[in-house]
Amino acid sequence: MIEKNRDFPREITVLRTILRRFSLNPQLQAELESKLSRKLAGYKGEKELDYHISQIDHARFHIFHDLRIPHNNTHFQIDSLLISNTFMLVIDSKNYAGTLDFYPEFNYLLQTWNGIEKVYPDPILQTRTQAAQLKSFLIKHHFTPPPIEFIVSISNSQAIIRNPGNSHEVRMRVCKTPAVAYKIQSFNDKYQNEVLSIKEIRKMTKLLLKSHEPYIPDIPSMHLPMNQVHKGVQCPECGEIGMKRIYGNWVCKKCGHLSKEAHIAALRDFFIIYGPAITSRQFSDFLNISSIHQSKRLLSALDLDSTGSTKGRIYTPGKNFQLWE
Repeated sequence: MIEKNRDFPREITVLRTILRRFSLNPQLQAELESKLSRKLAGYKGEKELDYHISQIDHARFHIFHDLRIPHNNTHFQIDSLLISNTFMLVIDSKNYAGTLDFYPEFNYLLQTWNGIEKVYPDPILQTRTQAAQLKSFLIKHHFTPPPIEFIVSISNSQAIIRNPGNSHEVRMRVCKTPAVAYKIQSFNDKYQNEVLSIKEIRKMTKLLLKSHEPYIPDIPSMHLPMNQVHKGVQCPECGEIGMKRIYGNWVCKKCGHLSKEAHIAALRDFFIIYGPAITSRQFSDFLNISSIHQSKRLLSALDLDSTGSTKGRIYTPGKNFQLWE
């Protein structure tokens, strides 16, 4: 059964917000656009992995997509984790394009794409480390883990996987994403002895879900030009920032689109940029409207939590306010 679905990466939402709301120098703009492109490609590959995992017999597995677990003053992240009563499987998804030469004896991957060579850390070693961290985490919480296997899933359909050293480790641990189901079956055949009871799996599931901490980039550490934020309401139709509030509607000066709720997306942007707390005065300033009373009415109409007196009231996202995509 699916114990945890894959969430849309919050890092992508943050990067999109920054690129939409900030005036950046060309170097930083290009850097963040490149990072966003990589993250989107990675997410696409992970969703491809999810599809192929969905083809296996879910009755035999407890499946977790996108886990990020704190351990030993850091975090380890697992793209997909399968738990059965006989073994566990850690799967790492890579969406690398081009020709991929694996050199596990030297702990690196050589990518050749459009005539350019680029070296990456060895994905097999990375995934082995994730499996070891998971084992250590479970032991720390008084579980006796079953055998933990790991594989690397290459999701890009045009990628060419090569094994120059004819390494058994590469043959065993690396596959194209459509072959993941067959890899899972091979481990099923290998491990026949029941190690975990239903009760233990339930306790383990509860621990993993409770421990999961989604990654959110720390905007203050990114040294962004906070005095160069594009304030205003963005048109959901054409993307222009600067909609005007006219008779209860937001009106786009560029394309004429009308919206009653465009300020909600602006509020999300504010929370992501400045943190999850806002006053009526801050909201009116961010929306570029002169009336604090109007911004207060807009905030009061949303499903937000609030603290403080009427004059100094602070609003924070409520449990039903969708901050993340």
